[in-house]
Amino acid sequence: MSDESTESFVWLLTKFLEAMPNPAPQIIITDQDAAIAKAISMVMPLTFHRYCIWHILNKFSEKMNVMVYNEQYHLLVNIIKNSESPDEFESRWSVIMESTNLSSNEWLCGMYELRSRWVPAYVKHIFSAGMSSSQRSESGHSFFKRYVNRKNSLMDFIVRFNMVLRHQRHEELVANHIDIIETPRLTSKFQMEHQMVHIYTKKIFLLFQTEVDQSNYYICSKKSGSVDAKVYTVERREQGKSFDRHRQLTYYTERDIIRCSCQKFEFEGFPCRHMISYLKKKQVLLLPEKYILRRWTKNAKETVVFSDEGSSSNSLMARHRMLAHKSSLIVDDAALTDTRTSFLMEEFEKLHIRVKELDDGGNVDMGRSNSKSQEESQTIHDPNIVRAKGCGKRLKSSKEKALSKTNRQCSACGQIGHDKRTCPTLSYRSTMDMYQPEGTDYDQGTDYAQAQDQGIDDTTFVSNASSQCDVVNWFL
Repeated sequence: MSDESTESFVWLLTKFLEAMPNPAPQIIITDQDAAIAKAISMVMPLTFHRYCIWHILNKFSEKMNVMVYNEQYHLLVNIIKNSESPDEFESRWSVIMESTNLSSNEWLCGMYELRSRWVPAYVKHIFSAGMSSSQRSESGHSFFKRYVNRKNSLMDFIVRFNMVLRHQRHEELVANHIDIIETPRLTSKFQMEHQMVHIYTKKIFLLFQTEVDQSNYYICSKKSGSVDAKVYTVERREQGKSFDRHRQLTYYTERDIIRCSCQKFEFEGFPCRHMISYLKKKQVLLLPEKYILRRWTKNAKETVVFSDEGSSSNSLMARHRMLAHKSSLIVDDAALTDTRTSFLMEEFEKLHIRVKELDDGGNVDMGRSNSKSQEESQTIHDPNIVRAKGCGKRLKSSKEKALSKTNRQCSACGQIGHDKRTCPTLSYRSTMDMYQPEGTDYDQGTDYAQAQDQGIDDTTFVSNASSQCDVVNWFL
């Protein structure tokens, strides 16, 4: 967007909701831009707005003292990322603020007030597919910049944009092909692992497999219980050694679900090693369906449903979406082999002929398109030139200036620290030429040794160069 104002973001988010078949998303991750924050609160009041943790951590070097930053940065990151509850984060944060006198840092105090917007301990209960930053968006920007730039015309942009979509669809087909024909190597005889290798996509299964392997090092023991809930303690034990951090796992009897204090399942969408340890203790050999998130399965796209609300104004668009989705599934399966492709092409030709032969009484429902005359045309002009927030040279910190600063090298004498305009050697030669009396046969580049060879005595040489302080160097 060229105009990153609140009004522009309101329009963008409104159009986004109109284009999406489902309700507003549960969470949105952006930077700390005030315009988009206001727009999200206006258009999506029920959506949780989270700040990108990468942008915030990247500012620590600018907002903190250099020595304190070098000594405490890694400890601060550990507190921010590894605190599993708000209470744990606040207690650990208070300790380091007092021990390092960082409580007087206004920027850190301001970020602490906004901790519920970016610290993982406050937002892990909301499903985010494991994302804590806007890295996916930034990588998308980088990918699109390989195809389009600001000099493209509107027509050129559309052509290039379609190229991008074809590339992404090709990558998706390759990933689907891998999920269909490749089976990851199993590392155990645990029946749950054999079950999920056929359900999860390859990428998610490898993450799940790591949790299964790590669950072997955890011991689950009952801590307390009541009619409604039973609490268990899960701790890591390896070679008879117990680790300090214990996880608390709660089983809710009425709803028949388990929840872990690490909240990995809520945040990433697949069971953690602590939950798997509990299931092993209860001799549950297969992962219950309630813990299988459909979006991580191989058949996730098969359950996507587009609903038509029955409105005549958007029925054409709804039918088009429904047909496009179904046909894309067929094309994805057919494109895997040449035989399937040839078969589908023949069937497409037959279907196309049959569809055109169907008679619906001559009435064509054009949806919204019949509300305007087809003869109307609209001239598209170039967008207004607006200075975007991210364009132009940005202000560099003193650290960046010091790192980017390079020493100048003179092109005349080759020395570092000056250039040709201020070269002392050239200045000396020009002065020697100025003070050289008539009748002397040494040029402006003559040094003391050459003067002696030419029979010039010391008095004459020194008197001709007396205006130059560097003359002393000739006698050192």
